[in-house]
Amino acid sequence: MPNKTLYVKDADLSLFDQAQEQLGDSVSSMFAEFLRERLANLTPEEGKILALLDQIRINREQTKKDSTLPAFIEGEWAEAEVHAQKALKSLQSRNIRETKVFFYAANNFRDKAERDTREAKQFMDKMAVMLGTAS
Repeated sequence: MPNKTLYVKDADLSLFDQAQEQLGDSVSSMFAEFLRERLANLTPEEGKILALLDQIRINREQTKKDSTLPAFIEGEWAEAEVHAQKALKSLQSRNIRETKVFFYAANNFRDKAERDTREAKQFMDKMAVMLGTAS
């Protein structure tokens, strides 16, 4: 069976011991049950932000692997990710106005990174044609 390690603050150890003692289940099965319930009850807004975060992370990793792209584009993806994370935290603290601002910023950085990626690739293609190295 695969293992995952869950790090617990010293202050929370007694809570985990008490939960296992009083509830009878293993802490890992209780935690898995909590996660299933939490994922099933995501709000549509949380789902949108989490989907945006997933998209940003995938694109950021692709950008890191593509050595032909300028480094500043990865920085734009990083900014998009930071703002999306802040949007999620703001939503979870019920600060809707702040959530909207961060979500808007995350989308703008994502759009800019996508546009700059496209333009950089077009530029590199034109350079390859001019230099006669196009494949």
